[in-house]
Amino acid sequence: MVYQTDSPVLENIRLGEDCYRLILKAPKIVDNSWAGNFVHIQVNPFFYPLLRRAFSIHEVDRKKGNLEVVFKVIGAGTEHLSGKKKGDTVNLLGPLGNIFSYPDNEDISIMIAGGLGIVPVYFLTRDLLRKKHRGKIYFLYGAKEKEQLYCLSDVKKLPKLKVETLYSTDDGSHGFKGYLDMLLKQVLEKEDKSRVKIYACGPEGLLAKLSHLAKEENLFCQLSLEVGMPCGMGTCMGCVVKYKRDCSSPLTFKRVCCEGPVFKAQEVILD
Repeated sequence: MVYQTDSPVLENIRLGEDCYRLILKAPKIVDNSWAGNFVHIQVNPFFYPLLRRAFSIHEVDRKKGNLEVVFKVIGAGTEHLSGKKKGDTVNLLGPLGNIFSYPDNEDISIMIAGGLGIVPVYFLTRDLLRKKHRGKIYFLYGAKEKEQLYCLSDVKKLPKLKVETLYSTDDGSHGFKGYLDMLLKQVLEKEDKSRVKIYACGPEGLLAKLSHLAKEENLFCQLSLEVGMPCGMGTCMGCVVKYKRDCSSPLTFKRVCCEGPVFKAQEVILD
């Protein structure tokens, strides 16, 4: 069920250079949201910007009915959103899109969070902890430099006895010096790959590498794709991605807003 609601702004917190955490009151959407879902936010009730903006859900508080999104200012829409203050109201549509396939307790879950791609995999990790998930969890968080690990304080709060956190930065300013796919390969070397389930979101270059790795190693891997979704409802066809179910299937296209944003890594073609 998709709901449309006028949601009060509870907080709008600056996390770093042009990056914000927006906390909204939206009980109906929260009650029906799971990791992978996104919301479509009307950033301005007037005609500019005309289109809503899509944001994956970062975290929910099911008792209070609050949800969080994390975003970076990259244009007029997010610029408007960054100026929202406590007591303002924004119109939401959600939850939209599909969700991750939650792991079983016997699985080894590896979360791959590239930059602001942390949002949906952090939600998944927090949800597993709320459900008292007993399986092993790795959380791999990376960015170009430490200053771009905007949600570092969130990751540090994950319980060390239940989640093994590893960091990477391109310049080596925090954790492993290198890319997340390199860090992932180190983790895979010490685990039973048949039990591994990988959940990832981040820049397209990272997801393309994970897609190739999943095909080569026959790994379970789901990707949450980050693309612009102008309508968010499957009408405009502005968010299509190349799709091929298997080697014998024809090349086709899928809408990220409807058939996604979560896809099996082996089935999407990322150039």
